[in-house]
Amino acid sequence: MSGARIVTVDGPAGSGKSTLGRALARHLGLPIIDTGLFYRGIMVAADRAGISPRDTAALGRLAEATVIAIPTDPWSDDDTVLVDGTPAGPALRDPRNAPLLAAISSSAAVRAAVLEPQRALAVHGAVAVGRDCGTVVFPDATAKFYLDAPEAVRQQRRLAQLRARGAHADDDTLRAEVGGRDRSDTARAVSPLRPAPGAYIIDTVAMDRTAMIDHALAICARAGLTAPDAL
Repeated sequence: MSGARIVTVDGPAGSGKSTLGRALARHLGLPIIDTGLFYRGIMVAADRAGISPRDTAALGRLAEATVIAIPTDPWSDDDTVLVDGTPAGPALRDPRNAPLLAAISSSAAVRAAVLEPQRALAVHGAVAVGRDCGTVVFPDATAKFYLDAPEAVRQQRRLAQLRARGAHADDDTLRAEVGGRDRSDTARAVSPLRPAPGAYIIDTVAMDRTAMIDHALAICARAGLTAPDAL
């Protein structure tokens, strides 16, 4: 994938990854790849099949056999994820599935199974959003970003996101989903959450949305990534 126009945006939940990623994709005329949706899709498949989070071998086999299709148009409001051709539905973001999602995200077999499908979406370039995009999925990306913010701020943002998407759970459950996922992803042995070498680290509390986007676009421009009509 050498030479592809690829930007990665990594960070924990509620750090602003989706906001920045979508804005960059729109400006640069690129698809957006939310790599986390692959793991959530496998989670839905596992939930449907009744597979326990402790059955790591079964989760790996399931990941190899399951076809996940995610939306990549940054201008579209359609956020439907298909799991073997069937819409994932509300289970995709149900905080009560957090233990299953953590087990899936920590599985080396699952991560290996979704790696090539993730990369296949960026053959002609993309803005990839997730937790290991700059370190593992696209280590040769042209521009890399890592977003962060204090945990309390990120939790409130994530709570608002989940509520807006119709998540039905109490605040304590939602906060546990956010904090637990971050701790699990940071501590896991396979593809842990961390800034990629050479990534630009952005504190999304230190600057507002417009300033963050303008800052990231300026970095992209210096790396040779500009809007299609500016090429």
